[in-house]
Amino acid sequence: MSEKKLTVKKHTIEDNHAEVSDDKRRFQRVSVLWSGEYADDQGAEQQCVIFDVSVNGVRAKFDQALEIGTQFVLKIAGGVQLMIEVVWSRGQTVGLRFRDNPNKLASIMAGVLPRKCLEFA
Repeated sequence: MSEKKLTVKKHTIEDNHAEVSDDKRRFQRVSVLWSGEYADDQGAEQQCVIFDVSVNGVRAKFDQALEIGTQFVLKIAGGVQLMIEVVWSRGQTVGLRFRDNPNKLASIMAGVLPRKCLEFA
């Protein structure tokens, strides 16, 4: 039996040392490894790990599963606070959409995201 290898194309962004995926999404994502914070239902601060980000949202892992439709404030990138909503969930890994429009998020994240992620139609 012969082995087949699957190759995924990625581009390295030297000025941010991040990788941008080469998929056909409207909002380009960048791979990151950031910590995030949020307050749970009881108001206690909880941690999460953010794996990728775009001007539309993030993919993150939490200590617990979150229900689709849950909204809360996520603190990222040195204290930036953003209102988000859970749009998909696979166990503890969830997709979060920013509640603000992508133009506003592009302005907020201009210093941390590669230019390619800030340009969209």
